[in-house]
Amino acid sequence: MSDIEFIGFISNNNSSETIVRQGPVLDPVHIETVAKAHENAGFDRALLAFHSTSPDSLQVAQHVLGVTSRLNVLIAQRPGFTAPTLLARQFAVLDQFSRGRVALHVITGGNAAELRQDGNTLDDKSERYARTSEFLDIVRSQWTSEKPFSYAGKYYQVENAFAQVKPYRKEGIRIYFGGASDAAIDVAGRHADTYALWGESYA
Repeated sequence: MSDIEFIGFISNNNSSETIVRQGPVLDPVHIETVAKAHENAGFDRALLAFHSTSPDSLQVAQHVLGVTSRLNVLIAQRPGFTAPTLLARQFAVLDQFSRGRVALHVITGGNAAELRQDGNTLDDKSERYARTSEFLDIVRSQWTSEKPFSYAGKYYQVENAFAQVKPYRKEGIRIYFGGASDAAIDVAGRHADTYALWGESYA
């Protein structure tokens, strides 16, 4: 992998801060058009975002991978919504179908009110990042362990967990990580292959 990646963004419809949506919330034609434009322009990867009220990014990514042949996807997911063992298998299956074009973008979530829309009631940010760390411990183990494993954490406990399906490449599925708090940076340093941050000033 090169030191520089060009990562775009595929929205679910033609709207933005300056464009008012005219069509459906989930617009397959828009998604397909933008996905193919990214591929034809030579982007390395495209982000599929996650929000408590938006279409599921994992399923949208599956469609994007189906209408492209080279474009990689960066699928945003939030720990706390899906069991880590299940998410690890979902990503491994998609990675196998796409022959290694999948990456996971971990966003723990900074807006407690939005998180509660999905039933995530863990309001303390440091606790959410502690849960994220346990989540990623298990995800990595599901992707790499050749025998059943158990895990006893504060937030997750699994017994004899095992995934028959593994990522497509031996090096596994890359994990990108967002978050700027001290707790976030600690977890990113432990788990992330790539630290993803906003284009902000140094301060």
